Amino acid sequence: MRNNNLPLYPAIFGMLLFWAVTPVTIAWVRADFSLTFQVWVRYAGSSAALWIAILSKRTLRSSLAIIKTDLKYFLIRLFITSACTISFQLFYTYCFFLVEPALGILLYQSQVLFSLLAGAVFISAERKLLYMPSTIYSIIMAILGAVAVIIFQEQTINFTFNAGVLMALLAAVSWSFVGLTNKVWLAGKLPPIVNVTMVFSLVSLLLTPVAFISGTPVIGTPGAMKWAVLVGSGILGIAGGQGLYYYLLPKLGLITAASVQLLVPLLTGLLSFFLFEERFTLIQIAGGLVLLTGCRMIIRNKSKLTE
Repeated sequence: MRNNNLPLYPAIFGMLLFWAVTPVTIAWVRADFSLTFQVWVRYAGSSAALWIAILSKRTLRSSLAIIKTDLKYFLIRLFITSACTISFQLFYTYCFFLVEPALGILLYQSQVLFSLLAGAVFISAERKLLYMPSTIYSIIMAILGAVAVIIFQEQTINFTFNAGVLMALLAAVSWSFVGLTNKVWLAGKLPPIVNVTMVFSLVSLLLTPVAFISGTPVIGTPGAMKWAVLVGSGILGIAGGQGLYYYLLPKLGLITAASVQLLVPLLTGLLSFFLFEERFTLIQIAGGLVLLTGCRMIIRNKSKLTE
Protein backbone atom coordinates (compact mmCIF):
# COMPACT_ATOMS: atom_id res chain seq x y z
CA MET A 1 0.00 0.00 0.00
CA ARG A 2 2.84 2.40 0.77
CA ASN A 3 4.38 1.93 -2.64
CA ASN A 4 1.09 2.91 -4.26
CA ASN A 5 1.19 6.20 -2.38
CA LEU A 6 4.74 7.14 -3.35
CA PRO A 7 3.72 8.83 -6.65
CA LEU A 8 1.53 11.19 -4.62
CA TYR A 9 4.50 12.95 -3.03
CA PRO A 10 5.63 14.83 -6.17
CA ALA A 11 2.00 15.91 -6.68
CA ILE A 12 1.74 17.15 -3.09
CA PHE A 13 5.04 19.02 -3.32
CA GLY A 14 4.04 20.59 -6.63
CA MET A 15 0.70 21.73 -5.21
CA LEU A 16 2.38 23.30 -2.18
CA LEU A 17 5.06 25.02 -4.25
CA PHE A 18 2.58 26.45 -6.76
CA TRP A 19 0.34 27.76 -3.98
CA ALA A 20 3.29 29.28 -2.13
CA VAL A 21 4.23 31.31 -5.21
CA THR A 22 0.68 32.54 -5.90
CA PRO A 23 0.23 35.08 -3.04
CA VAL A 24 3.65 36.55 -3.78
CA THR A 25 2.75 37.11 -7.42
CA ILE A 26 -0.64 38.59 -6.47
CA ALA A 27 1.08 41.08 -4.19
CA TRP A 28 3.59 41.95 -6.88
CA VAL A 29 1.03 42.89 -9.56
CA ARG A 30 -1.80 44.19 -7.33
CA ALA A 31 -1.09 47.83 -8.22
CA ASP A 32 -1.35 47.18 -11.96
CA PHE A 33 -4.54 45.13 -12.43
CA SER A 34 -7.99 45.28 -10.86
CA LEU A 35 -9.11 42.51 -8.53
CA THR A 36 -11.70 40.92 -10.82
CA PHE A 37 -9.51 41.26 -13.91
CA GLN A 38 -6.65 39.45 -12.16
CA VAL A 39 -8.94 36.60 -11.19
CA TRP A 40 -10.47 36.41 -14.67
CA VAL A 41 -7.10 36.31 -16.43
CA ARG A 42 -5.85 33.55 -14.14
CA TYR A 43 -8.89 31.32 -14.67
CA ALA A 44 -9.27 32.07 -18.39
CA GLY A 45 -5.62 31.24 -18.97
CA SER A 46 -5.83 28.15 -16.79
CA SER A 47 -8.96 26.80 -18.48
CA ALA A 48 -7.40 27.39 -21.91
CA ALA A 49 -4.26 25.50 -20.87
CA LEU A 50 -6.32 22.63 -19.44
CA TRP A 51 -8.48 22.36 -22.56
CA ILE A 52 -5.33 22.06 -24.66
CA ALA A 53 -4.15 19.31 -22.30
CA ILE A 54 -7.33 17.22 -22.52
CA LEU A 55 -8.50 17.74 -26.11
CA SER A 56 -6.37 14.87 -27.34
CA LYS A 57 -7.32 12.49 -24.52
CA ARG A 58 -9.92 9.75 -24.74
CA THR A 59 -11.07 10.63 -21.22
CA LEU A 60 -12.69 13.80 -22.56
CA ARG A 61 -14.99 11.91 -24.93
CA SER A 62 -15.93 9.34 -22.30
CA SER A 63 -16.48 12.08 -19.70
CA LEU A 64 -18.73 14.08 -22.01
CA ALA A 65 -20.74 10.91 -22.59
CA ILE A 66 -21.13 10.48 -18.81
CA ILE A 67 -22.19 14.11 -18.39
CA LYS A 68 -24.74 13.72 -21.17
CA THR A 69 -26.42 10.82 -19.38
CA ASP A 70 -27.32 13.08 -16.42
CA LEU A 71 -26.79 16.62 -17.68
CA LYS A 72 -28.90 18.32 -15.02
CA TYR A 73 -27.00 16.61 -12.17
CA PHE A 74 -23.59 17.68 -13.44
CA LEU A 75 -24.55 21.19 -14.52
CA ILE A 76 -26.08 22.08 -11.14
CA ARG A 77 -23.14 20.68 -9.17
CA LEU A 78 -20.47 22.09 -11.46
CA PHE A 79 -22.17 25.50 -11.22
CA ILE A 80 -22.26 25.39 -7.40
CA THR A 81 -18.59 24.33 -7.22
CA SER A 82 -17.75 27.14 -9.66
CA ALA A 83 -19.64 29.67 -7.53
CA CYS A 84 -17.70 28.52 -4.43
CA THR A 85 -14.48 28.80 -6.44
CA ILE A 86 -15.28 32.36 -7.53
CA SER A 87 -16.07 33.32 -3.94
CA PHE A 88 -12.81 31.77 -2.75
CA GLN A 89 -10.64 33.39 -5.41
CA LEU A 90 -12.08 36.89 -5.03
CA PHE A 91 -11.66 36.86 -1.25
CA TYR A 92 -8.23 35.20 -1.52
CA THR A 93 -6.90 37.68 -4.08
CA TYR A 94 -8.34 40.72 -2.29
CA CYS A 95 -6.68 39.56 0.93
CA PHE A 96 -3.26 40.10 -0.65
CA PHE A 97 -4.27 43.59 -1.78
CA LEU A 98 -4.56 44.45 1.94
CA VAL A 99 -1.96 42.40 3.82
CA GLU A 100 1.48 41.04 3.03
CA PRO A 101 1.73 37.52 1.56
CA ALA A 102 3.16 35.61 4.55
CA LEU A 103 0.56 36.95 6.99
CA GLY A 104 -2.36 36.39 4.61
CA ILE A 105 -1.36 32.84 3.73
CA LEU A 106 -0.88 31.97 7.40
CA LEU A 107 -4.36 33.21 8.33
CA TYR A 108 -5.76 31.34 5.35
CA GLN A 109 -4.63 28.08 6.94
CA SER A 110 -7.76 28.26 9.07
CA GLN A 111 -9.26 26.50 6.04
CA VAL A 112 -8.17 23.27 7.76
CA LEU A 113 -10.58 24.00 10.61
CA PHE A 114 -13.41 24.93 8.26
CA SER A 115 -12.76 21.81 6.17
CA LEU A 116 -12.87 19.74 9.33
CA LEU A 117 -16.23 21.23 10.33
CA ALA A 118 -17.67 20.91 6.82
CA GLY A 119 -16.53 17.31 6.62
CA ALA A 120 -17.95 16.52 10.05
CA VAL A 121 -21.35 18.01 9.16
CA PHE A 122 -21.74 16.55 5.68
CA ILE A 123 -19.54 13.41 5.66
CA SER A 124 -20.33 10.79 8.28
CA ALA A 125 -16.81 9.33 8.24
CA GLU A 126 -15.36 12.70 9.26
CA ARG A 127 -17.89 13.23 12.06
CA LYS A 128 -16.05 10.86 14.39
CA LEU A 129 -13.26 13.41 14.70
CA LEU A 130 -15.45 15.72 16.76
CA TYR A 131 -16.08 12.94 19.28
CA MET A 132 -12.38 12.95 20.20
CA PRO A 133 -11.62 15.42 23.05
CA SER A 134 -8.16 16.09 21.67
CA THR A 135 -9.75 17.37 18.45
CA ILE A 136 -11.62 20.06 20.40
CA TYR A 137 -8.40 21.01 22.22
CA SER A 138 -6.61 21.21 18.89
CA ILE A 139 -9.26 23.50 17.43
CA ILE A 140 -9.02 25.82 20.44
CA MET A 141 -5.22 25.83 20.17
CA ALA A 142 -5.34 26.70 16.47
CA ILE A 143 -7.83 29.53 17.07
CA LEU A 144 -5.68 31.00 19.85
CA GLY A 145 -2.65 30.85 17.57
CA ALA A 146 -4.55 32.67 14.82
CA VAL A 147 -5.69 35.35 17.30
CA ALA A 148 -2.07 35.93 18.37
CA VAL A 149 -1.02 36.38 14.75
CA ILE A 150 -3.84 38.84 14.11
CA ILE A 151 -3.53 41.01 17.24
CA PHE A 152 0.19 41.35 17.88
CA GLN A 153 1.14 43.28 14.75
CA GLU A 154 3.85 45.93 14.92
CA GLN A 155 1.62 48.43 13.16
CA THR A 156 -1.55 49.84 14.65
CA ILE A 157 -4.66 47.79 13.99
CA ASN A 158 -6.81 49.65 11.48
CA PHE A 159 -9.69 49.02 9.11
CA THR A 160 -7.51 47.93 6.21
CA PHE A 161 -5.74 45.34 8.34
CA ASN A 162 -9.02 43.98 9.71
CA ALA A 163 -10.48 43.82 6.20
CA GLY A 164 -7.47 41.80 5.04
CA VAL A 165 -7.92 39.35 7.90
CA LEU A 166 -11.62 39.04 7.10
CA MET A 167 -10.87 38.36 3.44
CA ALA A 168 -8.43 35.58 4.39
CA LEU A 169 -11.00 33.94 6.67
CA LEU A 170 -13.80 34.22 4.09
CA ALA A 171 -11.47 32.70 1.50
CA ALA A 172 -10.79 29.83 3.90
CA VAL A 173 -14.52 29.19 4.39
CA SER A 174 -15.14 29.31 0.63
CA TRP A 175 -12.29 26.92 -0.09
CA SER A 176 -13.63 24.38 2.39
CA PHE A 177 -16.85 24.32 0.36
CA VAL A 178 -14.91 23.95 -2.89
CA GLY A 179 -13.36 20.81 -1.44
CA LEU A 180 -16.64 19.60 0.07
CA THR A 181 -18.71 19.95 -3.10
CA ASN A 182 -15.96 18.37 -5.15
CA LYS A 183 -15.53 15.45 -2.76
CA VAL A 184 -19.24 14.72 -2.28
CA TRP A 185 -20.57 15.41 -5.79
CA LEU A 186 -17.81 15.20 -8.41
CA ALA A 187 -14.84 13.13 -7.23
CA GLY A 188 -14.98 9.63 -8.63
CA LYS A 189 -17.63 10.43 -11.24
CA LEU A 190 -15.30 12.14 -13.69
CA PRO A 191 -11.49 12.20 -14.02
CA PRO A 192 -9.99 15.03 -11.89
CA ILE A 193 -8.59 16.84 -14.94
CA VAL A 194 -12.05 16.93 -16.52
CA ASN A 195 -13.64 18.17 -13.27
CA VAL A 196 -11.16 20.98 -12.88
CA THR A 197 -11.36 21.96 -16.57
CA MET A 198 -15.15 22.18 -16.44
CA VAL A 199 -15.13 24.18 -13.21
CA PHE A 200 -12.45 26.62 -14.39
CA SER A 201 -14.25 27.12 -17.71
CA LEU A 202 -17.47 28.01 -15.88
CA VAL A 203 -15.58 30.33 -13.54
CA SER A 204 -13.94 32.24 -16.39
CA LEU A 205 -17.25 32.40 -18.29
CA LEU A 206 -19.16 33.77 -15.29
CA LEU A 207 -16.44 36.30 -14.49
CA THR A 208 -16.06 37.63 -18.05
CA PRO A 209 -18.71 40.40 -17.85
CA VAL A 210 -17.79 41.27 -14.26
CA ALA A 211 -14.10 41.69 -15.08
CA PHE A 212 -14.77 44.36 -17.70
CA ILE A 213 -17.84 46.09 -16.27
CA SER A 214 -16.74 46.45 -12.64
CA GLY A 215 -14.04 49.03 -13.39
CA THR A 216 -10.83 49.71 -15.25
CA PRO A 217 -9.13 46.32 -15.77
CA VAL A 218 -5.58 47.69 -16.07
CA ILE A 219 -5.01 50.36 -13.43
CA GLY A 220 -1.24 50.74 -13.67
CA THR A 221 1.38 50.64 -16.39
CA PRO A 222 2.48 47.00 -16.37
CA GLY A 223 5.25 45.97 -18.67
CA ALA A 224 5.69 42.63 -20.38
CA MET A 225 7.12 41.12 -17.19
CA LYS A 226 4.02 41.97 -15.11
CA TRP A 227 1.73 40.52 -17.77
CA ALA A 228 3.83 37.36 -17.90
CA VAL A 229 3.70 37.05 -14.10
CA LEU A 230 -0.08 37.51 -14.10
CA VAL A 231 -0.71 34.84 -16.74
CA GLY A 232 2.01 32.55 -15.42
CA SER A 233 0.72 32.73 -11.86
CA GLY A 234 -2.66 31.57 -13.11
CA ILE A 235 -1.24 28.62 -14.98
CA LEU A 236 0.98 27.60 -12.04
CA GLY A 237 -1.19 28.47 -9.05
CA ILE A 238 -4.61 27.64 -10.51
CA ALA A 239 -4.17 25.13 -13.33
CA GLY A 240 -1.19 23.63 -11.50
CA GLY A 241 -1.98 24.06 -7.79
CA GLN A 242 -5.75 23.69 -7.86
CA GLY A 243 -5.53 21.06 -10.59
CA LEU A 244 -3.29 18.95 -8.37
CA TYR A 245 -5.69 19.52 -5.47
CA TYR A 246 -8.52 18.04 -7.56
CA TYR A 247 -6.23 15.11 -8.33
CA LEU A 248 -5.28 14.58 -4.68
CA LEU A 249 -8.73 15.08 -3.13
CA PRO A 250 -10.22 11.64 -3.96
CA LYS A 251 -6.97 9.98 -2.92
CA LEU A 252 -6.34 11.80 0.36
CA GLY A 253 -9.81 12.86 1.49
CA LEU A 254 -11.11 16.31 2.38
CA ILE A 255 -9.34 16.84 5.71
CA THR A 256 -5.96 15.42 4.69
CA ALA A 257 -5.94 17.24 1.35
CA ALA A 258 -6.66 20.48 3.21
CA SER A 259 -4.19 19.81 5.99
CA VAL A 260 -1.12 19.29 3.77
CA GLN A 261 -1.53 22.95 2.86
CA LEU A 262 -0.16 23.81 6.31
CA LEU A 263 3.29 23.72 4.76
CA VAL A 264 2.41 26.54 2.36
CA PRO A 265 3.08 29.38 4.89
CA LEU A 266 6.63 28.16 5.37
CA LEU A 267 7.34 28.37 1.65
CA THR A 268 5.46 31.65 1.23
CA GLY A 269 7.25 33.13 4.25
CA LEU A 270 10.63 32.38 2.70
CA LEU A 271 9.62 33.96 -0.61
CA SER A 272 8.05 36.97 1.12
CA PHE A 273 11.15 37.44 3.29
CA PHE A 274 13.42 37.74 0.25
CA LEU A 275 11.07 39.75 -1.98
CA PHE A 276 9.21 42.02 0.48
CA GLU A 277 11.49 41.96 3.55
CA GLU A 278 8.40 41.08 5.59
CA ARG A 279 8.99 40.69 9.32
CA PHE A 280 7.00 39.14 12.15
CA THR A 281 7.08 39.80 15.89
CA LEU A 282 8.13 36.99 18.21
CA ILE A 283 4.56 36.67 19.47
CA GLN A 284 3.31 36.33 15.91
CA ILE A 285 5.86 33.62 15.20
CA ALA A 286 4.85 31.79 18.38
CA GLY A 287 1.17 32.19 17.46
CA GLY A 288 1.85 30.80 14.00
CA LEU A 289 3.58 27.77 15.47
CA VAL A 290 0.66 27.19 17.85
CA LEU A 291 -1.78 27.49 14.92
CA LEU A 292 0.15 24.98 12.83
CA THR A 293 0.62 22.64 15.81
CA GLY A 294 -3.10 22.63 16.54
CA CYS A 295 -3.91 21.81 12.92
CA ARG A 296 -1.23 19.12 12.90
CA MET A 297 -2.86 17.48 15.93
CA ILE A 298 -6.13 17.37 14.01
CA ILE A 299 -4.35 15.54 11.19
CA ARG A 300 -2.96 12.98 13.62
CA ASN A 301 -6.43 12.35 15.02
CA LYS A 302 -7.71 11.80 11.50
CA SER A 303 -4.90 9.31 10.87
CA LYS A 304 -5.82 7.36 14.01
CA LEU A 305 -9.37 6.96 12.77
CA THR A 306 -8.25 5.54 9.43
CA GLU A 307 -5.71 3.06 10.83
